[in-house]
Amino acid sequence: MRTVTWTGALVRSLSARNPRSARVWAAIALMTTIVTCLVAGAATMGGLHAAKTVALLGLGAVSAVLLGLPAERAAPLVVIAPLAGVGVVVWLDLLSQDAGVTGQVFFVVPVVWAAAQLRFAGAALVMVATLAGEAVVVFTFLPVDQAVTDYAYLTVLLLLVGGVLTRSGATQERLVEQLRVQASVDPLTGLVTRRVLDSATEAAVRATGNTALVVIDLDRFKAVNDTFGHLGGDAALAHVANLLTDCCRDGDVVARMGGDELAVLMLDCTAETAARRAQAFVDVVRRTPLQLPGGVVVPLSISAGLSSMTLGVTRAEDLYARADSALYEAKRAGRDRLAHAA
Repeated sequence: MRTVTWTGALVRSLSARNPRSARVWAAIALMTTIVTCLVAGAATMGGLHAAKTVALLGLGAVSAVLLGLPAERAAPLVVIAPLAGVGVVVWLDLLSQDAGVTGQVFFVVPVVWAAAQLRFAGAALVMVATLAGEAVVVFTFLPVDQAVTDYAYLTVLLLLVGGVLTRSGATQERLVEQLRVQASVDPLTGLVTRRVLDSATEAAVRATGNTALVVIDLDRFKAVNDTFGHLGGDAALAHVANLLTDCCRDGDVVARMGGDELAVLMLDCTAETAARRAQAFVDVVRRTPLQLPGGVVVPLSISAGLSSMTLGVTRAEDLYARADSALYEAKRAGRDRLAHAA
């Protein structure tokens, strides 16, 4: 399990920060690289050797794959574009025997591209490849003392530019992730928000598997707020949320829909099993009162409405409507109970 985790982390670190746009730019970069090689190869050699032709066809295939794959699956392959760019710069410099400024300045391009598009490991890999390519060029054509000087200057430049851009991109990605988490997690209960629940429910309905939705209200929640204040009401919500989470499986989606209304989406769960588990939600809340500071014990109960996937449910709205109707039936019947959708 640890090997899979480390492999996944490594692949993610090599991937693009924004897979959708990086995939397109990588494909453009690869096609530009191919055209450059074709023009330069024809101009300097009167054509291309078979090995180089095969390599260019390979880059073309990778470009097509990048555009054809979904963005997330193509993300780890994006690193090929700047690595191919490094290879082309080295090849052109060797063909032209140019180790001067015009030959070395193009090594900046793959580093800037990778630092702007890739996460740390990908940018670092391109940096290492670029420095290796620069070493090949300068130590092939320049005297040793001049080669060392040029190599040192370009290394410092590349590290500064790449470091600044990589750090800036990582900071931006971290801020975006924080905003995403804030938008998807309710800060009071720690449950996911209605937005996440809606997405999961729509996906489950499309899959047409064994799915059930339980919509839950805290009984007489206003009385809890009036008696113990809003802090007491918040504690009651968090308490019930924890009880529901403890009763659920890893694959279930436990959400706060708003106010004192909660919901549990149970995936891969038959109607009979869903009914048994939903009744367990009601029972555990009844058995486990809220303990407030000072030794105050607050009995709580919930009303719940259960809806399971049937032939008549074709949209997420249908599942919600049936569960909501069952919830109000439970309230009309005296609260502290579970009602099933007809």
